[in-house]
Amino acid sequence: MIRIAHFSDIHVLSLEGVTPRDFLNKRATGAVNLAFNRARQYRVEIFERLLETVTALAVDHTVCTGDLVNLALPAEFTRVQALLDATFDEGSLTLVPGNHDYYVEAVRGADDRTLFERTFSKYLPHDLQVSDDIYPITRVLPGIAIVGLSSAVSTPAFFATGNVGLAQLEAARRALGSEEATSRFRLLLIHHPLLSAPGRPLNLMRRLVDADEVKDRLTADPRVRPHLVVHGHNHVFLRESLPGTDTPIIQVAAGSRHRVGHFAEFNVYCVEGDVLVGVERHIYDPRDDRFVAHDEAGRACA
Repeated sequence: MIRIAHFSDIHVLSLEGVTPRDFLNKRATGAVNLAFNRARQYRVEIFERLLETVTALAVDHTVCTGDLVNLALPAEFTRVQALLDATFDEGSLTLVPGNHDYYVEAVRGADDRTLFERTFSKYLPHDLQVSDDIYPITRVLPGIAIVGLSSAVSTPAFFATGNVGLAQLEAARRALGSEEATSRFRLLLIHHPLLSAPGRPLNLMRRLVDADEVKDRLTADPRVRPHLVVHGHNHVFLRESLPGTDTPIIQVAAGSRHRVGHFAEFNVYCVEGDVLVGVERHIYDPRDDRFVAHDEAGRACA
């Protein structure tokens, strides 16, 4: 059995070294939300406990589906990098960005990498050479092939939409259809949900804009269809299916949240062959300051 840990939506905050000039953009509205909401709900010490727990579980691999930082300030990236580098080596973590990681218009270097890619490059592998672009990322492990899409784009104030793009989608299909991937369990990472949540407030402002194109290309050929799709973004656990298939889509809850009824979680996926045989939800218990294993329905394990 292969065991894969999955966390997302950490929203680490650090205001070290910031100046008023840093907030002359979308961060101005983000700072209001931060003051009244996120600063109290998302705690880096809970993320540290999550990392300790993942280490203790000795899983085979760990994946992250973005929103590691809050306002995309350099100090936030530095803080998260220190935490990840103290926990994972280059081959034990794979991640993709979320919209908060691209919170403002990304400043690219000469190599066309944003601050996210420059900071976390060691966790953005390209084991399959399917594109000249940074995304999709690809990692090939014993028994599993991981393909990671970036849906992170800079958006106007009050928007948190995502977009993948046709070029990245076609490269992902080439990766999923490669000899290395077709002989393994195929895991697809993305930050934004593929399926809409009609009952969720402001869904139109948070959706994956090209979700229909992504779904169509993932389901068109069963030989390259992923066996599991995982994402974050909406901060609660949810299991759905890729339309017209039996491929699970699993949304993980936020990994550092401290709110009654919505405490932090991470998942562990248990894989045998090309089948997802189990999902463990590890939910933070503030009374004991630890993560407790639960089954998929949220029942604490004995």
